[in-house]
Amino acid sequence: MNLTHKRITGLVAASLLGGSCLHAYDWKAAREALSPQEQSIAETAALSAVGDLKKLAPAFDRALDNGLTVNELKEIVLQLYAYVGFPRCLNAAGVLEQVVKSRQAAQKGDLTGPEAQPIPAGTDRYELGKKNLEVLVAAPLPSHPPVFIQGTDTFLKEHLFADIFARGVLSYAQRETATVAALAALGNVAPQLQAHMGMAINVGVTPAKIAGILAVIKQTVGRKTARLGLKSLQQVTAARTPSKE
Repeated sequence: MNLTHKRITGLVAASLLGGSCLHAYDWKAAREALSPQEQSIAETAALSAVGDLKKLAPAFDRALDNGLTVNELKEIVLQLYAYVGFPRCLNAAGVLEQVVKSRQAAQKGDLTGPEAQPIPAGTDRYELGKKNLEVLVAAPLPSHPPVFIQGTDTFLKEHLFADIFARGVLSYAQRETATVAALAALGNVAPQLQAHMGMAINVGVTPAKIAGILAVIKQTVGRKTARLGLKSLQQVTAARTPSKE
C-alpha cells in the first residue's frame, strides 16, 4: 500500500467514524492539493450542481480572480447539463452572465479565453465519442454494445463524449475535475461518481487531488456529502491497488 493510498484510507476511516476523528483531519491541507484554478473548477461545478445560486456568484468571481477565463467557466457550466440537467445549467449560466457583466463594468480585464472548436463535417460522431471515452477509461470499448435502452449508449458517445468533450477549451483533467465535483455534490449517484473518479485518475487527477475536490465539497455543500464522496474514493483507490497475493 503506497503513501497516497494510506492517506486516503486513513481519511476515509476518520470520515466514517465521524465526530472528533473527522475534526482532527486537516481538510485545509487536503484542499491545498489543488491549485487555485482547480479549487475554483470544483467549487463552481459543485455549487452549480446543487443550485446554490447565492454562493455561486462569489464563487464565479473568485474563479475569474484565480485566472480562469470566461470561456472556461462557460464550458464548465455547459458540460454540467449532461450530469445535472438543463435547469441547473441555465440557472448557473444566468449567474455567470451577471458576474461577467458586473466585472466588465468594473473594468476587471478578464480574459475571454479560447473558443470551442466545431467537429469537422463528415466526422462519425459515435466513433469519435467512443475514442474519447476510451482515453478516459484507459481501455478499448466495443461499438454499439447491446444495452437495455440502446439510446443511452448512442447519446453518451455521440453527444456527451463527442459533441461536448471534443469542443476543446478545457482539458480532460479539467472536465473530470468538474464532473467529479458535481456528482459528489449531488451525493446520491455513487456508481457514476466512482466511474468518473476512475476516469479522473486515468487523465492525471491524482487521488490526493480528488480528496482535495471533496474538501471543497465539505466546505461548499456539507460534511455529510463529503463523507459519502470519501467512501466512494476509498472504494475506487482500493480497487486500483494491486493485490499482494
